[in-house]
Amino acid sequence: MAEINTRKAYRDAQAKEAEAAKARDQKRQEVEKEFARSRRKKAEFGQTGELKIHSLKVRLNWAIGIVVVLLLIVTGVMFLL
Repeated sequence: MAEINTRKAYRDAQAKEAEAAKARDQKRQEVEKEFARSRRKKAEFGQTGELKIHSLKVRLNWAIGIVVVLLLIVTGVMFLL
């Protein structure tokens, strides 16, 4: 059967649970802050970041060039036909 608690015992139990929840929350926040710090350090640019940026720049240049050529072809066809 369920144990009968007095109001004082119930309040004490609730206070202990609240303190435990607060301690868990503080520990969780500390762990999240540490994780965020470690992620920030890894996010710094290195060789891989610079190579990726360079390859994206090259792709963008090719895409712009192709679009310009296609526009010239379309305008030529429109005005010549």
